Amino acid sequence: MKGMKDSEYQACINNLGLLEGEEIKLQYVCFRTIIWGGKQGIDKKGLLVFTNDNMIFMQQERGWSSQYAQALRIPLEQISGIASGGMAIKHIRIITGVSGVSQQHEFFNFYACIHGQQQIHEVRADIENLLKKMREEKKRLAQEALAKGTVPAMMFCKYCGTRNKADQSHCANCGAPLT
Repeated sequence: MKGMKDSEYQACINNLGLLEGEEIKLQYVCFRTIIWGGKQGIDKKGLLVFTNDNMIFMQQERGWSSQYAQALRIPLEQISGIASGGMAIKHIRIITGVSGVSQQHEFFNFYACIHGQQQIHEVRADIENLLKKMREEKKRLAQEALAKGTVPAMMFCKYCGTRNKADQSHCANCGAPLT
């Protein structure tokens, strides 16, 4: 992947922790700012991945390190908005929220944008199109299940709202017990 060494990219992919049936749909090398105590903090390099179920950010553990760990895993159904902008530093802001509580996650310096492969509005459009397709697919599957009188074998975590398979004992996102 351009913008990362092969070993860094492989470390990200190896530690994604994809669930059964989860597939990578989009991926971008970029940075994310970590906010400390309400003030702007440290910028962390990473791989922003969108699967058919989740948005995942694999973050570099230390500066100049080739070790990456999962810093964010957010179900796509929790993404409530996307904005892009910036004059000097182009960025994507992803708004997530469940039950009236929202958070903003800002990603910037997309390698594909810096090197002219894509414009920031194209990255935003790709993400929005993926979200639209995934929501349409989930709606179709839910309508099929209702028409057949079956209930999908999924349950939602009461702590973070993540969708989990019914046979799991702990949430794939926060680790809380699902019973």
